[in-house]
Amino acid sequence: MKTAIPLLAAEIVAVAAFGLHGAALAQPAPAAAVKAEPHKPSSRDIIEVTVNGATDYDPRRDDTASKTVIRQDEILKYGDTNVFDVLKRAPGVTVIGESIRMRGLGNGYTQVLVNGERPPAGFNLQTVAPEQIERIEVVRAATAEFSTQAIAGTINIVLKKVVSKPQRDMRLGVGHSGLVKRASALGTLADRSGDLSYYLSVFLLRHDSSNPATFTEQLASGDGAVLQQRDSTIANESRLSLLGMEPRLNWKLANNGQLNWSASVGVNRFDSDQAYRYGNQVGSFPAPNFVFRDGASENRSVYVSTNLNWVTQLAGGKLDTTLTATHSNGRADSDWASSTANRQRTLQRDTDSDTRSNSVRSNGKYTRTVFDDHALATGWEASRQRQSEDRQRVEGFTGSVPLIFDERFAPQVVQVAAFAQDEWNVTKQWSMYLGARWETIRTDSAVSGQPDTSSRNHVLSPIAQTLYKFPDKSGRQLRLALTRTFKAPTVGQLTARRNEADLNTRFTADSSGNPDLKPELATGVDATYEHFWAPGATFSATASTRHITDYIRTALSKDSGGRWLYQPVNDGKADVRGLGLEVKFPSKLVWPAWPALDLRASVNRNWSQVQSVPGPDNRLDQQVPITANLGVDYRQGAYTTGASLAFRSGGPARISAEQSTRLQARSDLDAYLLYKVSPTVQWRFTGKNLLARDGATYSRYADRNGVSQNWGRSDSAREWSVNLELKL
Repeated sequence: MKTAIPLLAAEIVAVAAFGLHGAALAQPAPAAAVKAEPHKPSSRDIIEVTVNGATDYDPRRDDTASKTVIRQDEILKYGDTNVFDVLKRAPGVTVIGESIRMRGLGNGYTQVLVNGERPPAGFNLQTVAPEQIERIEVVRAATAEFSTQAIAGTINIVLKKVVSKPQRDMRLGVGHSGLVKRASALGTLADRSGDLSYYLSVFLLRHDSSNPATFTEQLASGDGAVLQQRDSTIANESRLSLLGMEPRLNWKLANNGQLNWSASVGVNRFDSDQAYRYGNQVGSFPAPNFVFRDGASENRSVYVSTNLNWVTQLAGGKLDTTLTATHSNGRADSDWASSTANRQRTLQRDTDSDTRSNSVRSNGKYTRTVFDDHALATGWEASRQRQSEDRQRVEGFTGSVPLIFDERFAPQVVQVAAFAQDEWNVTKQWSMYLGARWETIRTDSAVSGQPDTSSRNHVLSPIAQTLYKFPDKSGRQLRLALTRTFKAPTVGQLTARRNEADLNTRFTADSSGNPDLKPELATGVDATYEHFWAPGATFSATASTRHITDYIRTALSKDSGGRWLYQPVNDGKADVRGLGLEVKFPSKLVWPAWPALDLRASVNRNWSQVQSVPGPDNRLDQQVPITANLGVDYRQGAYTTGASLAFRSGGPARISAEQSTRLQARSDLDAYLLYKVSPTVQWRFTGKNLLARDGATYSRYADRNGVSQNWGRSDSAREWSVNLELKL
């Protein structure tokens, strides 16, 4: 696989070069007359500069901010039941489990928004069905309108808001593999009556999975002699039941005003059973020693959100304001028991917790055109989130009196932001964006048995972006963005709360926060060349860099009691660099004799270096070095079919002087077949994970006392699904 990626990059460049040559020979569609006028997407669009004819607006081509828009037909193409599966096929995006990454970076470096807002505590992206999404915006460079907590970039999921035509849809689906059984149902009801439109979507999901795995732990002396080794097998059975509901109302008011109300309800139930079996032991392990370790957990949660949005004309401009309130509560129970080979129990640990969260958010934007060429905007955002968790932990060794620990955790986060921006059409071919955003975050936390902590951080983010279109109407253009972004510490990283692992090792350590953490700050440059060389045909090349200060690293050490502990610390500087290529086009533009195929390909190469961690392989956040996507779609009569291959590379990654890990290279191949029986009935057949590559993990810790290693493997299986989609 090592030689495949350079070949893939070479093929993309070759196809792009051929495509550019073919475009010169072909007769492109005539370009619209260039004129400056306000464009008409939704009020939460990132940039509202239009430098082309209003009838031919394309946000990717015409917005000054660089972004890729995934339309609804692309979102629904593979019959996915969650947004994670949709995004793994997006150019420049990597999905590992439920971690969404741009530039190969997750862990808070990539910002995920819903309707331009950061989801509050308790919100679960699983409750958002793809059918509820209008579009997904992949934004590479920050803008002042949205939070600049986006060092790697922003994924903005925009839900449906305004109904343009009656809709009565239903989708029923089932999926099956050797490890997964899934059933889903979604119903949508939408219509318009005069100035009022309504939308209601209900989503049900049942997902049962089995995740068997094997692991080996080993401790060796400096000369390589094995001192301890233990093999384990894990049987993990889980069951997820989910209900999501999205009602919305929209009123058209006088003078192009709007009043919108929406709500979101999510109900989750997740149960799991885990059974560990340890064997092939070498050496002695700390007491209590055991052969079996069995656990069961139950999680119940409810999330409710309501949102009121008002849009009106004011003093020659437009005011767009939103008020949002959310509430969530959850209960989690887990029981763990360790026992010897003859099933004699040695340790019992039971944990019960109740969590409640409430938040309120206000945000708004006022826009006005000045001197015909300037679109000025100012706005604000303010939110307060309160959370409380009561947890009781009961644990005891056989023959001893159980210990009872009652814990309470009560953080509060207050965020305030203000921004201003100017979008300026300098000439017919050149537009500029200048903006600045000020954000402050205050976190107060109370933890039982610990002193209260408080942390306050504020960041000023100036931003400049520009777009230049070549005057020869060839579709060629250049972009440049200068940004200042940041990554704020999370509530868990800032509080003194300690979470104790059931089995404390170098690889499963306790964790605690650090109230003295400062946010990571990044200065970034993005440069992009794009060529829209025919209808439906695009080529782009991007180069970017980020310089990060006050990098937050998770340090591993032993506390005074001899337990292993993870704790975040600010630890110097880091640098991130990246190159990206993307091309997509209908095959007939280049090879007229070919079938009518839509082809797309992208490849991204990422580099990073943490200065405080010795090299080689001292990458930031275990960054994925190479990601690539290949896709093809074909339509013939009532049939549409296609396939998509997503690849990510692996390799060693150094976390600290002592810690290292190895990332697994992985390729995911999905395919679909859509058959339209009639205008109101269609079947969608999908195959996912067709390569069925098993998962693999590896971690290493080396110090003067020896070398600890942990490696494992988890099973994988192909999944086949069928969806019946009805328009009633």
